[in-house]
Amino acid sequence: MNADALLLVLAGAFLHALWNFFAKKASGGIPFIWLYGLVSLACAVPFGVLAWFQTPQTLGVSAWVAIAASAAVHVVYCVVLQKGYQQGDFSVVYPVARGTGPLVAVLGAVLVLGETPGLPGWSGIGAIMVGILLIAGVHRLLRTTEHRLRKGVMWGVLTGVSIAAYTVIDGWAVKTMGVSPLVYYALGLAVRTVLLAPVALRAPHVLRDQWRRHRRYILAVGVLSPLAYTLVLFAMTRAPLSFVAPVRELSMLLGTLFGASLLQEKGLVSRMAGTAFMLLGVVILARA
Repeated sequence: MNADALLLVLAGAFLHALWNFFAKKASGGIPFIWLYGLVSLACAVPFGVLAWFQTPQTLGVSAWVAIAASAAVHVVYCVVLQKGYQQGDFSVVYPVARGTGPLVAVLGAVLVLGETPGLPGWSGIGAIMVGILLIAGVHRLLRTTEHRLRKGVMWGVLTGVSIAAYTVIDGWAVKTMGVSPLVYYALGLAVRTVLLAPVALRAPHVLRDQWRRHRRYILAVGVLSPLAYTLVLFAMTRAPLSFVAPVRELSMLLGTLFGASLLQEKGLVSRMAGTAFMLLGVVILARA
């Protein structure tokens, strides 16, 4: 992975952890998702239009299928993530989701896109996966009978599967078909907004209440979420998806810090060990 792609992924990881922390603080439902989606759409459309005029593209049937499929999976992702934040702890849902996602995404990249990471790439991916498992505290999750913890694991896994699905779809669109990341993302946001509108608009008073109580979180998530993901889309055009997907999970490092310092989470020793494995994996991937 070259330096430009690595920097793009690292910046995206930082912003991703930040907006997820804000989403956890709000713990809203579909009205919250739709409102921050409107903010994201307002931010993304000008850049998408500019990219369209700078590099005119003809979007074929395959491109529109990818846009529609990605939008639908993103809707599922947003809903199950918010469910997880409502019913589980941030330090459980977030790492489990981010750990499950790249594992399935790498397999999808190999099977669907035909990518071959090679021995150094697989070694780096393996080190990051071990780090993810340690940070998530899987040994503790498997032993516990705590209802909230098990709920967090369940929603985290479902979120991770949806992450893997849209990552492979988006990699196919921007890498294989050559669709502009900015155009692709703006169109995907528009489709998502349309898909969620019937549910979100059924109760205008709930939308007003969400805006009144969570305005700062709606604005923060609405701005940071598209920025973080657009950086990753650009990284996909410069490096194999099977490298990009695991490296972006460095956002878990910040998630661990947020959990320890702001949410008083435990498991420091295993998470420090996991951090060491993840950093080793990133070094290996950067030199691969």
